[in-house]
Amino acid sequence: MKRFMMILLSLALLALSGCAGRASGEALDVLTPGDAAALVKGDGEAVWLFVTNVGKGDALVLRLGDWIGLIDTGKTWARGRVDAALGVMGSNAASALNALFLTHTDDDHTGGLKWMAEESSWLPARSVDAVYASAMYTGKEKKHPAVKTYGNVQWLRRGDAVPLGGATLKVLAPVSLHEDEDDNSLVMLLESDQGKILLTGDMEAYEEAELLAQGDDLKCDVLKVPNHGDDDATGPALANACAAPLALISTDSQEKPGTPDPGVVSRLQAAGGRVLVTQDSELGILVRLKGGEATAWSVDFWETNPAKDLYIASLDAEDDRIILGNRSEKPVGLGLCYLYSEKGDELFVLPDGASIDPGQTITVGTNSTKGSYDVLWPDKKVINKKKTDAICLYDSVGRLIDRVENGK
Repeated sequence: MKRFMMILLSLALLALSGCAGRASGEALDVLTPGDAAALVKGDGEAVWLFVTNVGKGDALVLRLGDWIGLIDTGKTWARGRVDAALGVMGSNAASALNALFLTHTDDDHTGGLKWMAEESSWLPARSVDAVYASAMYTGKEKKHPAVKTYGNVQWLRRGDAVPLGGATLKVLAPVSLHEDEDDNSLVMLLESDQGKILLTGDMEAYEEAELLAQGDDLKCDVLKVPNHGDDDATGPALANACAAPLALISTDSQEKPGTPDPGVVSRLQAAGGRVLVTQDSELGILVRLKGGEATAWSVDFWETNPAKDLYIASLDAEDDRIILGNRSEKPVGLGLCYLYSEKGDELFVLPDGASIDPGQTITVGTNSTKGSYDVLWPDKKVINKKKTDAICLYDSVGRLIDRVENGK
């Protein structure tokens, strides 16, 4: 009943005043993923943007009508959060994305490719209708992460435009090839009847200067701030040219100290913007753009984590074995929880329907394990034997449950 009343209240505020969480300085309203999904489903005319909290990385979900696209995928470990964000925007694991855009090749923007195209007997691969990437790339085309994963990639350069059914994504940059991949980021302007959103990837000072030199009209309603709010981008000229009422920064201050940079925040605020940072929201920030008005909500998990009593009992690096336990007095379902190896950047989703009884353990083995095990992680040498490594256990929506190092 409480959840139902919260949804009704949010919808009423949206319909009557349009000011819930508006970029004017007041605290954001907080929604659960279910409440947020109800808002998105209830307004098909608006442009919706979800900026997912994936730490220092980017994973943005864009929805216009029935069209849903993903701009960057975050790091590998953030699978659960990206999946949850896609769910908020109406895309479940079995449904195809209309488009995937990779702004550049850094792993905090492309790491999710490793799991999007994988499938198992209990989890389908997520299909994508069209894959886009920056035509400016310093490596060989066949080694581009998108090519290695999907094969067929549409390369974008300045002057290109991608139609989204009533709206357009215009490619403004990069203008030329740079040695630093950050400065090869796709910079795209969404133009729609509802307003404009400028998406900037990890653009740094060189690309920013080239962009400004083109003389484009950069004024927008929503700005995705370049390069996690670092001080190597978003100078006064860009902040003033955009004059965005709402500026969004995707970062984690612990993972990337110094972000968001106070100078960047000050410049955006001086240009009339309200600055929101993903690390302040558990799952991320939901933005609605309608009639030129940007409205934002923080999306958090209010429910108790059902997998909170699971833990990593031990690691055996020599036999590549992970033992998981249950501290509670009830059986706990693994429910698409997943394991992640930090050193190898490898991820394994545990079988849906599997569980651990009270006080008991199960053993996860790999293709390198010689002893017995209960669940197979179909990979080799997951736990590093010679260097410091850590295995992390996440719940199905990307909340860290436990982390254990290998003792090296």
